[in-house]
Amino acid sequence: MAKEPEYYRRNMPHWQPADGVYHLVMRLHGSLPKNVIDRLQKQYHERIKELEQAGYDESEREMLLRQEREFYFGKFDHLLNTGNTGPKWLRDERIAVIVQDCFLYWHEEKRFKLVALTVMPNHVHIILYKIQRPLFRILQTIKTYTAKQANEILSRHGQHFWHRETYDHLIRDRGEFGNQVRYVVRNPVEAGLVRDWERWDFTWLNPEFRNAVC
Repeated sequence: MAKEPEYYRRNMPHWQPADGVYHLVMRLHGSLPKNVIDRLQKQYHERIKELEQAGYDESEREMLLRQEREFYFGKFDHLLNTGNTGPKWLRDERIAVIVQDCFLYWHEEKRFKLVALTVMPNHVHIILYKIQRPLFRILQTIKTYTAKQANEILSRHGQHFWHRETYDHLIRDRGEFGNQVRYVVRNPVEAGLVRDWERWDFTWLNPEFRNAVC
């Protein structure tokens, strides 16, 4: 049997070591206008090229590249939270439950360990680790299953539900882990949907990591 890859490429390269801790974002197909995505990606790649050619030492360059990735991710996520274009199918509680339950099922089956999950109207934030299969295989299975179930509810059989690309961020240290967990559970607050993150019905936080939020 061929060894499953830790690296794969679609529109962006993905490096996914099996022992990594990840912040993932899955968004709905059509949730952001293509011209906006293209503009932000062009700005991002131009900025990355500038940093790589600027003559920084390796550790400083890696820190700056990491900051730049986080900055542009924040821009994308802000657009998802505030944009008035594109579908908001995850507002339907029946669909939100399907997505949440699917991740919790895989967590309970020990296919990975789920840290935090927030289902927003047009995207989903997930933090997980202890992954037992290549991450992109897991996401492919979850997307396929949840898309089929959601499309049946929406009576839109055979159409795209999820955007093909998934944002995956490798969390590198304890301090960043706490920041990322707080970001995920507080996303509905930042989007103006609730005042207290615990009042959002589709945020789940593993009790083992509650201290990361407090």
